[in-house]
Order: sequence, then C-alpha cells, then structure tokens
Amino acid sequence: MSFQLGPSDSDSESELPFPAPLAQDAFSITHADFSPHEFLASLRNRHQTLEDLRTELRTRSRDLESELVELVNRDYADFVGLGSSVKGGEARVEDLKVGLLGFRREVETVIKNVERTRVEVKKELAIKEGIRKEKVLVRNLLALAQRLDELSALLLLDGASTGPPGFLEDGESLTSTRRLRKLVAAYVYVVEFLLPKVPSQHPFVKAQQPRMTKIKDTLLIDLRSALREARQEKDGEKILELIKLFADLGAESVAVKALKGTKK
Repeated sequence: MSFQLGPSDSDSESELPFPAPLAQDAFSITHADFSPHEFLASLRNRHQTLEDLRTELRTRSRDLESELVELVNRDYADFVGLGSSVKGGEARVEDLKVGLLGFRREVETVIKNVERTRVEVKKELAIKEGIRKEKVLVRNLLALAQRLDELSALLLLDGASTGPPGFLEDGESLTSTRRLRKLVAAYVYVVEFLLPKVPSQHPFVKAQQPRMTKIKDTLLIDLRSALREARQEKDGEKILELIKLFADLGAESVAVKALKGTKK
C-alpha cells in the first residue's frame, strides 16, 4: 500500500499521510458476478474515511463519463457513416434477388436442354441397338439358310443324282460312316447353335420347318440303311458308331427298331 503526503497545514490531521488515488483498473468489471460489497471490503487497509472514499468515487465517475462522451464524439462520424452505408441496402438485396432468379432460370434451362439431349441420345442409341440386332439376325438367318442348302445338297434333296464336288471320296458309298457323321454334325449344328439365335416365330424359321423335317427324315433313312448293312456285315464297331449318331439326333427309339429289324 502506498501513501502520499498532503499539503503543509497547521492542523496535525492534514500532516498525516493518506492513501493514493484508486487505480483506474480497480473499477474494471470483468466478471458478471461483480459485488460492490466485496469491492469495498477489499479497501479496508486504505485507512480512509467513508466520506473520502465517496468523494473519490464521485470523481472517478465523472472522469468515466467524460471518457465515454469523448469516445462517442470521436466515433460518431463512423456511426453515422455506417448508417448511411446501410441505407439503401434493400435495393441492393432486391437486385441480388433478381440476379439470383435470373441465374436460377438459366440453370433450369440448361437442365432442360441436358435432359432433352439425354432423351434424344437414348433414342438414337436404341435405334442403333435395334439396327445392330437386325444385322445379327440377318447374319444368323443367312447362316441358317446356307447350312440348310448344304444339307439338302448333301442329302440329294435338290433333285441332283450326285452331291457337290468332294461330296464322296473315291469308292465311298452314301451309307459310309464318314459321310453320315458329317451330315449329323451339320444338322446338330443347325438345331443346337443356329436355331436358338433366331426367334422361333420368325416367318423364315416357320417356312423352313418342313424342310428341316425332311432333312432329318432323310438322315434317319440313311442311318437305318447303314445300320442294316452293318448288321449284315456283323461290324460291331460300326453299329456302335451308328447308334451314337442316332442318339445325336435324339432318335434312339428309331435305332432300337432298326436293330430289331422292324420298320418305323
């Protein structure tokens, strides 16, 4: 605690030391739970009368008021400028709103254009896919027609008495195992590979059904003839191979009847 000496006086009381003025930060209220009673109690060691303390507090209050007025006067121009800058802000906000609405319409237009383009592209892709499928179908139909023509020629169903060049080797008969094996393989290829690739209700497929039936029936006739010859020759190996060819055509029952010497 610091003291200062008062001015010279004849009275003994004026010659006594008294406390220094309160510091300005002693009045700083930095906490919401500031208590005046606790503040006064903290001054008990100042050896100062209550009247002197009251006078000092009044003086300090006037000083604070003066500082506050000075602060307000100093920053008044800034406060006025802030108000002026805020004035007219509604128009700016409205302009911004109009701009945002315009931007939103532009975005919506872009979205619509993108969606329209997407639909058009999807449509074009569907058309392209349809064309691709048509091409595949045409190729499969051509392959089917070509194979049926070859089978008809090899089975002499086109009215010819001899097959195409290379149809038979020198001295080879129409009931040779080699020839029948090739014919059965060609027919199975048509039934199990080519036909599943085309719609069963396609007009061309329907139109070829009688032809395919005739091809199969002719194949079975040739197989029965070959089986009869093999039985006469007692060629067990050839008989087993011919039975397998019957099975490839799904005609096991026809082979059994042929082995029993009965007709279909």
